[in-house]
Amino acid sequence: YIYQYLGENGIQIPGFMHKEYLKTEENGEINETIKGEHPIALSIYMKELEVISGLNREERISLFLALRDKDEQAKNRLIEGYLPVVVEIAKNYKDKGLPIEDLIQEGNLGLLQGLEEVSTISNIEDADTFLQEHIKMAITMLIDEEVGENDWEAAVVAKTSLISEAAKVLAEDMGRVATVKELSDYTKIPIEEVKDILSLSLDAVKVGKENG
Repeated sequence: YIYQYLGENGIQIPGFMHKEYLKTEENGEINETIKGEHPIALSIYMKELEVISGLNREERISLFLALRDKDEQAKNRLIEGYLPVVVEIAKNYKDKGLPIEDLIQEGNLGLLQGLEEVSTISNIEDADTFLQEHIKMAITMLIDEEVGENDWEAAVVAKTSLISEAAKVLAEDMGRVATVKELSDYTKIPIEEVKDILSLSLDAVKVGKENG
């Protein structure tokens, strides 16, 4: 499995993309796992990393210098050698609410991005720190994005509930269905936002009816 990673990006390096194909030894069937969340996939990946030899300081510098000359073999060796580093960095963020597989995947992508830019730094001695910072940045950006999405979803749910309650109250008071403007005035939510939330609610009802 190890050289199937990042196949979609044309780079033969292991890891977890949005689809992993696991082949069972018993019947040779292909089982598709989405987003690398299969525990077997993670276990196989970790075992494969165990056979990868690490990079010492001298080898890293030699490879970084070769990378400046566009040496693809040096690039692949650096990627391979830094995969275990990505895992160790990802473990530091495992309590942030995201699967470790997702953190590793994002860290690996950060590694690749860092390698594309590492030749631009003036002091090659700083290349290791530069790469590790790229890995950390990719992981933390994923976490921040996920937290932001969760906050947005929570806010939409709260506003939807508020509008729903406002609609009931106004309907009882006025004896008719409230207009968007009346809902906006009552809840203090901007008219366009009320429209968007009502649209989302209607879409959810439609989906529910179609699946019912």
